[in-house]
Amino acid sequence: MSNTPSVRQPRQNRSKASQEKIFKGAIKLLTDKGPEEFTLQELSKRTKVSVGSIYYRFENKDILLSELQKREYQKMWDQLSLAIESVAQRCQCLTDILENANRTYAEHLRDNAPLIRAFMKIALTDKSISTTGTKIYHQSQALYENLILTHANEIQREQQEKAVHSCFRILHVSIARYLGFGSLEPITDGLSWEEILNEIADIQQYYLLSPTLTR
Repeated sequence: MSNTPSVRQPRQNRSKASQEKIFKGAIKLLTDKGPEEFTLQELSKRTKVSVGSIYYRFENKDILLSELQKREYQKMWDQLSLAIESVAQRCQCLTDILENANRTYAEHLRDNAPLIRAFMKIALTDKSISTTGTKIYHQSQALYENLILTHANEIQREQQEKAVHSCFRILHVSIARYLGFGSLEPITDGLSWEEILNEIADIQQYYLLSPTLTR
């Protein structure tokens, strides 16, 4: 993920430390107050970095938030990639792969939910934020689906790639709804976290292990 021309990159250790303080403060402010109340003035107050210093590094608030998203989503992607690789190494059959991949992806979303929610709100009016969010979604989707397809020999559906894609959608939409992405409040349907994961896995396994019906 490349830097935009509107970002001045720090070279000295002191400047790097100041930028790190800005990013950490921005995460805290964004998740505490939400994007509606995010201002560079409040960020300056919280971080003790002058507004002038913030503007020296970032042309405006939108550029700062865009860079923050790229940085944090790259971290999320790196973590998810390692976790999915671990699932691939330790699971030997389709049912185990599904259950562990589901849990890994779901917990990844849950652990990062406050920041993801904030960026999803910003994405409604900011094309740069929306584009980065869409990109990481498709990368995560491909990572998950490629893992499941390593056990394609166990899948009974005729169109295996399409079936696995459907399974990812079931997982993502269910967890996003449970965590309240895109809505004001989470919608749990009275299910615990473990119950929702078990229900998703049961649906996926039934679907993938059932032959395609002749129409």
